[in-house]
Amino acid sequence: MADWIYVLISVAVAAFVGGVTNHFAIKMLFHPRNPVYIGKYHVPFTPGLIPKRREDIAESLGNVVAEYLVTTEGLQELLSRPAFKKQAEQYLENLLVRLGASELTLKEAALRVWEPERWEAAKSRLADTGRSVADRGLNLLWNDLGWGDRLLKDLLPGWNEENRQRWSGAAAEAVLLAVEEELLSAEGQRMLTKLAGDLADKAGGFLGTMAAIFMDEDKLVRKLTPALVRALQSEEAKDKVAKAIWGKLEMFGEKPAAELLEMVTGTPAQEWLSDKIKQLPLEKWIATAESVRISSLVAPWQAQAQAALPSVTDRLLALVVKGIPTAMKAIQLPKLVQEQVQKFPVERLEEVILSVSGKEFRAITWLGVLLGGIIGLFQSVMIIWVR
Repeated sequence: MADWIYVLISVAVAAFVGGVTNHFAIKMLFHPRNPVYIGKYHVPFTPGLIPKRREDIAESLGNVVAEYLVTTEGLQELLSRPAFKKQAEQYLENLLVRLGASELTLKEAALRVWEPERWEAAKSRLADTGRSVADRGLNLLWNDLGWGDRLLKDLLPGWNEENRQRWSGAAAEAVLLAVEEELLSAEGQRMLTKLAGDLADKAGGFLGTMAAIFMDEDKLVRKLTPALVRALQSEEAKDKVAKAIWGKLEMFGEKPAAELLEMVTGTPAQEWLSDKIKQLPLEKWIATAESVRISSLVAPWQAQAQAALPSVTDRLLALVVKGIPTAMKAIQLPKLVQEQVQKFPVERLEEVILSVSGKEFRAITWLGVLLGGIIGLFQSVMIIWVR
């Protein structure tokens, strides 16, 4: 056999062996899927590397993802970038614009997220939660913070001499004005007429008889009313009523809030407040709010909200960054990745890897051909030279 034919055959055989070897080595990463037995004998290298070490690969991949790819520090650094902040701010601004132009009512918007039955249940839970929160807030203020035992003057802001005098004067004006309006009303005039008649009846004796004969009750009331109104409008009346109210304020200011409320309602203060909280018409308020359009809530504040977006975005991102370590611990990323990889079909995994690295795998195969050919060439030349 000619030397050049021998070299050509050696190169071809070695190249073929190198290519086939690399091809099957790549295939053995995924195949066979399951162990192969000949009788009771377990064929070596079955199943393939990835199916056989699937759990180990999943665990390692989970650790790699948690320790090097999706780390707490990496996520915090990502959220702290100016570019990310700008994107978040732009997203919030677009959302605000959409809400400001939305014609949906709150109910229509809610029904896009929930089914009608779930929305009705959510409304009921919201009302119950509102009452529960209000009742817990009352207990906190009344018992834990001791508002029921605090004096009225300590609870009311601005409790001082000047304010009490101003409050007393305003209350006196309101009281005297209410009395004046009542006297000038038809009901007030009838009351004065009845009062005049009762006085004549109670006078008795000669004066009572003369008053009953000659006194015209309607005329007396018409003359008496202006005098009473002038008396009510006088500074003396205002001063006296104001002093009386001021004195009551002084007295009430030294009493605990719980005692005052019980004095007014005739029921223990906390019990009365709890009962009022239970009677809050939250369902009615929620039903009324359902018909409100989102745009009517957002539009009046849209300009101020847009101006505040940078600071709001900063605060939201700061809260998210602060909560990332806790969230990462809660989701247990390594375990999550491990579970997802274990659920992932090997067939699909092979498709993904080949779609990404198919060219590289083919290059490895041809590299085996090249290296095999070089080895065959070197081997055949050496044999010819030695021979």
